[in-house]
Amino acid sequence: MDIKAFSIKIDKEEATKLAESRGKWLRRLLCGGKTISEVRLHFVECKLITYEITHRPNFLEKFIFRKSQEKKQKITMLADGTNGSVAWVDSMPGMVMLDNVAESQVQYVEKDDEYIINKGRGIALKVVHRHAGGIPEIKMLSIDSVFRPYWIAFFDEVIEGKKVHYCPVAADGCGMHRTI
Repeated sequence: MDIKAFSIKIDKEEATKLAESRGKWLRRLLCGGKTISEVRLHFVECKLITYEITHRPNFLEKFIFRKSQEKKQKITMLADGTNGSVAWVDSMPGMVMLDNVAESQVQYVEKDDEYIINKGRGIALKVVHRHAGGIPEIKMLSIDSVFRPYWIAFFDEVIEGKKVHYCPVAADGCGMHRTI
């Protein structure tokens, strides 16, 4: 299977070190000192949504400040495929085409496109309204599917039917952070 994905910047050894260092006291409490048994690469489908935002001057700007031009800008949002969370993309990471990826390594979007588009439109409206004021017009231009790589570190053995403790590490080196 061929997929379009973000480039992998963190190797397996570095991901193992990051997973061991995250949440040491909590992991020790929950896992009982279990060590990492397996680290595997996993791809989660995300959606890149491009919006065009149009700002129109309000009454005060038109008559007092003599601003009559519309301002347009394009923004890109990244929607996570597992839970539908949306984040503003500051800088686009590099993308590559990967060949012969196993079906077991790929996880597809669980939310429908309409839900993701509306969620992204809501976040864009909040951010733009806070910084520029007014209610802008938001129009979706495009939606693209891209896969985000993760290293999944499993603690203890992975046995079907038993609870599995794991730690995901973003292999593209980027993070999704909440700003609102």
